[in-house]
Amino acid sequence: MNIIIVSKRVEITNAIREKIEAKIEKLSKYINEDTDINVKIDVKKKNQKIEVTIHTKAGVIIRAEESQEDLYSAIDLVYDKLYKQLRKYKTQTLKKNKRNESIRFENIEEYVACDLDDDEPIKRRKKFKIDKPMTHEEAIIQMDLLGHNFFIFRELESETVNVIYKRHDGYGLIEQV
Repeated sequence: MNIIIVSKRVEITNAIREKIEAKIEKLSKYINEDTDINVKIDVKKKNQKIEVTIHTKAGVIIRAEESQEDLYSAIDLVYDKLYKQLRKYKTQTLKKNKRNESIRFENIEEYVACDLDDDEPIKRRKKFKIDKPMTHEEAIIQMDLLGHNFFIFRELESETVNVIYKRHDGYGLIEQV
């Protein structure tokens, strides 16, 4: 595993580095050896924040973050979140492979367009690369693993860019036409 630790406003001591590496080593049965793991630590007054992002070779991104007054307790809590997410992902993958079928999501609705209100300016822009084409089911799993309310992905069959999002009654889908 390639663990990259970056810090803001705090020096990474050997004790902190060892604690992070020990916790991530516990996840090794769920992570391949050549997986990239990015750890960001940020300290603002009494708020110690740790964010861990795991980029798997299968194109799945698993991310967890935690803020506490004590950095060591934040490391423990972020480990717990990562462990749950990795176990969930592995279980879903095994179920899918055992039955040789995809995970079923009955509440996917199809939408074609989305209008923005011109009165509200854009507060934040974000750019990201869409690499691996995936099915709707894989996009839902990825969105849940990231803990986001929406996910942009390239659809496997049609190669179009789609957006899947959470609704109070299931999931919605915006397809490119």
